[in-house]
Amino acid sequence: MDSPEAHYSQSSSSSSSSSSSSCHGSSLVPVQTSARCPANRDHPADDQDGGAATTSLVIQRLRFLDASAAAKHWSQVEERFDRIALSRRDGTEPVVKWSDFAFCVGIQRSTEYAHELLRALRGRDDVKADVTRSELHYCWRRVTDPCPDSKIQIFFDLCDRNMDGLISRCDVKEMILLSASANKLSLTGEEADEYAAPIMDAVDAGNRGYIEVETLLKFGLSKDSAATTPSPRLCYHGGCDSNGAVRQPMSRPEVLFRTYWRRAWIVVLWLAICIALFAWKFVQYQHRMAFEVMGYCLCTAKGAAETLKFNMAVILLPVCRNTVTWLRASRRVGMVVPFNDNINFHKLIAGGIVIGVILHGGTHLACDFPRISSSDSSIFSRTIAARFGYHQPSYVQILATTEAVTGMTMVVLMAIAFSLATRWPRRRVPPLPRSVRQVTGYNAFWYSHHLFIFVYALLIVHSMFLFLTSNLIEKTTWMYIAFPMLLYAGERIFRAVRSAFYEVEILKANVYPGKVLSLMFRKPEGFEYRSGMYIYVQCPRISPFEWHPFSLTSGPDDGHLSVHIRTLGDWSYQLYSLFQEATAARLDSYPKIYIDGPYGAASQDYIKYDVVVLIGLGIGATPFISILKDVISHDHVDNRLVSIPKGPTKAYLYWVTRDQSSFAWFRDFIRQMPKTNQKESIMEMHNFLTSMYKEEDARSVLLSAIQALSHAKNGVDFISQTPVHTHFARPNWSSIFSRLSRRHSGSRIGVFYCGPPALARELEELCTKFSTKTITRFVFHKEHY
Repeated sequence: MDSPEAHYSQSSSSSSSSSSSSCHGSSLVPVQTSARCPANRDHPADDQDGGAATTSLVIQRLRFLDASAAAKHWSQVEERFDRIALSRRDGTEPVVKWSDFAFCVGIQRSTEYAHELLRALRGRDDVKADVTRSELHYCWRRVTDPCPDSKIQIFFDLCDRNMDGLISRCDVKEMILLSASANKLSLTGEEADEYAAPIMDAVDAGNRGYIEVETLLKFGLSKDSAATTPSPRLCYHGGCDSNGAVRQPMSRPEVLFRTYWRRAWIVVLWLAICIALFAWKFVQYQHRMAFEVMGYCLCTAKGAAETLKFNMAVILLPVCRNTVTWLRASRRVGMVVPFNDNINFHKLIAGGIVIGVILHGGTHLACDFPRISSSDSSIFSRTIAARFGYHQPSYVQILATTEAVTGMTMVVLMAIAFSLATRWPRRRVPPLPRSVRQVTGYNAFWYSHHLFIFVYALLIVHSMFLFLTSNLIEKTTWMYIAFPMLLYAGERIFRAVRSAFYEVEILKANVYPGKVLSLMFRKPEGFEYRSGMYIYVQCPRISPFEWHPFSLTSGPDDGHLSVHIRTLGDWSYQLYSLFQEATAARLDSYPKIYIDGPYGAASQDYIKYDVVVLIGLGIGATPFISILKDVISHDHVDNRLVSIPKGPTKAYLYWVTRDQSSFAWFRDFIRQMPKTNQKESIMEMHNFLTSMYKEEDARSVLLSAIQALSHAKNGVDFISQTPVHTHFARPNWSSIFSRLSRRHSGSRIGVFYCGPPALARELEELCTKFSTKTITRFVFHKEHY
């Protein structure tokens, strides 16, 4: 294909000697390249011109397309063009509509910005002319040109709305509003005008009231070249820890062993018991007379039945939350038992029950029962006839017995409960049809799980009516489940009594944007807890049976309890609506609330580490708020005089949110933090707003400048309205872990995470990677409710 510049003729431009570039019709002007910038090429990444090293980091990295979604190569742009191109009747070059420019270059999420970018590239206000392939190729080469002068020229033209070669305060204001819209930020015209003033002051040194392209070029090229100094690379070898001792990184097997050995021995023990019970019953029934009728099908069914008895007993233990919380407080027990994985173990046992039911029930229905009904009458008479009243039953008659009816009923009830407890129905992902949504969600999970009351009752009945034995000693089901059932029932009674005695007085209720509800209670007398614990909350006006877990956001030393609740389901939405009405009407009393707890959680283990890294997504930051309060308030306590654990000397909070409105409740949290002069040295907080493009993106450059100027002047981040700096886009977790490993070389860092499981897997892998590549040990913990 011929060079597109061959189709264009040069014309003068009012912008500057380097001229704004147009790419349509006879007025199109190619980019003017300086001595610092080589001509445009199809592979700009190959440019190694040393002159660019003198530019500022922001200008060097400035880009006009979204790195994650935009097309990476011209071939991708061309393919998109061909997909939607319209042929002309006169046989000339195919075209696409001007509104499809965003799709072709991969920035269709920011259509308004794409239109302005096309206007800047064309060099005039009219952007509604069709785009040819040659013009698209030329525009593509311009926006991917690495030359700093070219980048500044395009950015200048983006801001120069009326294309008069001058940027006024009004132009900056309009660009700020465009940037805010593209980044989903809430910003009024008055605020944009207020933010435009310091930008004009910073760039317009002569106070002329406008900016020319030469001024912007000088401003971009006058930054200290030290800004481009690369950060030190991670050194993958041993070193000295904080005590001066020489250490080497651990091997991957050693890291994995240290991470998983507690889980491993529990799972191995459980599997060993299941296998032993299965083998015991399997061998036992090989020597029974019934074996002549049913063969190994009987052995398989009875072996599976024995594992079912065991698992139906053990599955209750991980959800005896008071017992788990009490045992968790024992350091010796906690060293060998992974209490943080109690819910995972509960799910694992549930999987074992599913396998046991399939083996036991399936073998009976598909093998044992048909063999009983169709076996040779002489063999039946001398073996198991007495157990059936000397009458050989048909298959249907066997299904009508107490044993079969109770067994099949249990299977149906368990299938309902198990199905509604899986991730898709419980979380309603992916989106389900409306008819299905009505019988799914947390409520369906909660109520269906109580079907196990009937399952356990039927299990006892089922175990009393056995085909092949009348010996009570062999009817051992009650022996397995008696203690766990009594323990669990006792816990439920204790919870009911305790919650009734806790008189909860609501001191304050706040409703925040983003449908977040903050509740502050008076701390009940005798209510003691540790940072990281959670409580259950019930609202009788919504349901007298539903209890939902929420992390305590108040510190142990506070005179109150507080929780933050985001509407993620039916119950939380109703609770939010009730308190929204109460606060709007300024009622004297709030809806009645009951609480139960506290209960232990994974984040309690923060006390074991010298350094803690707390990572929360959205409302997932709430478990860590009380930890930060505790770390700061106890930093100045003399541990020699007060018998409390030493705890971490440094805490990092990485909070990731996609909604700017979430900062409303975060600001209240910042105001509640204990005031100490050394707070900055103890705690370091980082916000990440994922709805925004990275700082070097043209849609975010002005916002980044506003942020820097606002923080320098007032010490406040203009996005979060707090002293905490807000980072744009998603975090680079590998870079964060690399920096932490260098800063705390040789330390043992606890990484605590609350959020979706997808990121949990990535963070856990990074903990393993950096524990094997550096002498810093990262230990991963995830919250489970």
